[in-house]
Amino acid sequence: MRMGVLVLIGIVLAGVGGIGQAGLPDLVVKSARVSPSDLEEGQAALIRVFIANIGQGDVTNAFDVIVELNGQELATRSFFELKKEKSIEIQIPWKAVAGTHTLTVFVDGPFSRIREASEQNNKLTMRFVVSPVAGVRSFSLDIVKLFARILDETGIALHFKLTDSVFTSLDNAVRAINDAAAALRDASLELGLVLQLVPPAFASDNLYRDAKALVALYESIAESFERIATMLSIGNFDAVLENGGLLRKKLVELSQKTLANTSFVPVQAAVAQFDRVLALAKELRDLLKGAQGRSQYQVAVELFNAFMAFGDELSACAHAIVKQAEANTARFYQGEEVLTGAYNSKRSLEIRWSRAILIRLELYDLKSGNLLFSSEEMGPWLGLVTNGSLSTGMYGYRLVGMTKHGGRRIELGRLQIKQVGSIPVRQNVPSGMAGGH
Repeated sequence: MRMGVLVLIGIVLAGVGGIGQAGLPDLVVKSARVSPSDLEEGQAALIRVFIANIGQGDVTNAFDVIVELNGQELATRSFFELKKEKSIEIQIPWKAVAGTHTLTVFVDGPFSRIREASEQNNKLTMRFVVSPVAGVRSFSLDIVKLFARILDETGIALHFKLTDSVFTSLDNAVRAINDAAAALRDASLELGLVLQLVPPAFASDNLYRDAKALVALYESIAESFERIATMLSIGNFDAVLENGGLLRKKLVELSQKTLANTSFVPVQAAVAQFDRVLALAKELRDLLKGAQGRSQYQVAVELFNAFMAFGDELSACAHAIVKQAEANTARFYQGEEVLTGAYNSKRSLEIRWSRAILIRLELYDLKSGNLLFSSEEMGPWLGLVTNGSLSTGMYGYRLVGMTKHGGRRIELGRLQIKQVGSIPVRQNVPSGMAGGH
């Protein structure tokens, strides 16, 4: 583990000016993903492929990236160079088809024109599932899960590999921090894809305003990570600590956010772990400057362990946020069974929403945004029998709930109905429960 100390000492003494030697490039399929997650049939999706050159030399000749879906070529992209330590992203629009799919990506295929340090990492295969259209879907839950997943990916990215090479380990650490920043910046793209499902009736709702504000905060956190990576790469520990302090403030701000009735307070645990990272980084900085105290070896080991634990804590926070959001989401039942397919309006529909003392359901036309139906009931559940009076089709729903402490809750989503009939005349909306936030 003395290597961990050498990495940090190497940062201070050498900077990045001497990192790496001339050698061969190494093209890799870094990752592939299909966005957004939880895809449904017919939904607009984006296949994203990330190619990197992790070798010691530049790619100066043309190479192809081939993307296949279920064994059939989906797209081919050609590139003419890729410098070392750089990466490129390929985006392929796709309309989701229900079923299990296999995505395969080849870099420098099929003829391997580029001489590389390794030819064993030029292919990546992943599987993903597209679900049939769900009978009921909560947009509110989708949005919270989106931000939690990105927080989880940020934590995973913060893990890096330590090697016997000082400079390779430094490269890995800097790359990991930049990868974490890139994960956070994905929030904007992912939210844009999810918003394509939003009906006009909900487009101006506070949920989406709050989500866009959270995107801005994620991008601000990403900027702090990027500055830390830059300062770390040139050995400026004072600037690393300064930007670390700014990052902490933004994490605290994140822990105070609430989105769709879900609090981000679990992030406080990650803040506490990051405090330990900052304290150890300061202690090691002082030791490297000649201060007396514990051994550099001991502090460096603790610092690396704390940094890895910070990433783990971010992932744990993300899972806690999802668990909280799922517990806060209303449940739809067809009779006594959980509603999975379309709602048969000739049978009873029951909506159960924990901790609500009054629930109102509003159904909207997805195209016009007009309110078509509303029903309200006291208690943590709402029973509805429409006797086939709702037309077949997809509706946007807004649930408005009141809690015993006077709190107001909103959930937005989509409900599919499969019985033909006439659309009911809009009911009078009870006073004191007007729609919106």
